Amino acid sequence: MLKLISATPSPYARKVRIALAEKNIDFELITEVPWNQGALTEQHNPLAKLPVLLLEDGSSIYDSRFILEYLELSYPQTPLLSNDISGRLLAKKFEVLADGVCDAVVLVFFERMRGASASEEWMARQIHKINAGVCELARLIDKRNLP
Repeated sequence: MLKLISATPSPYARKVRIALAEKNIDFELITEVPWNQGALTEQHNPLAKLPVLLLEDGSSIYDSRFILEYLELSYPQTPLLSNDISGRLLAKKFEVLADGVCDAVVLVFFERMRGASASEEWMARQIHKINAGVCELARLIDKRNLP
């Protein structure tokens, strides 16, 4: 059985959990904090980042985009991406934008934890990325829904 090492608040781990559920793939969820001493994450991903998918042969796949590509190719019976090239590329563009927004949100979260030492200028750049990314996603969705 596949095992997914995940952290509950991670948007990247969440998208892998959703893909596994949508594809009806049985898996065991292992929840951890990757920076805690003794965490499994570093044993299976040299970058020590979540999510990590542990395969039945003991090998691992990491980074949500790579995991999703693996799942799409290895479990084709329930495709999540279109076979149409333009549809597939649009889905990948959505993924790039959504991941970029999530990256900026996480960076703002951690920068705010610095309290008085936080850089307002740096956070403003990240917030601009969030706003611009969400606006572009909305534009693409509106464009796609045109008759």
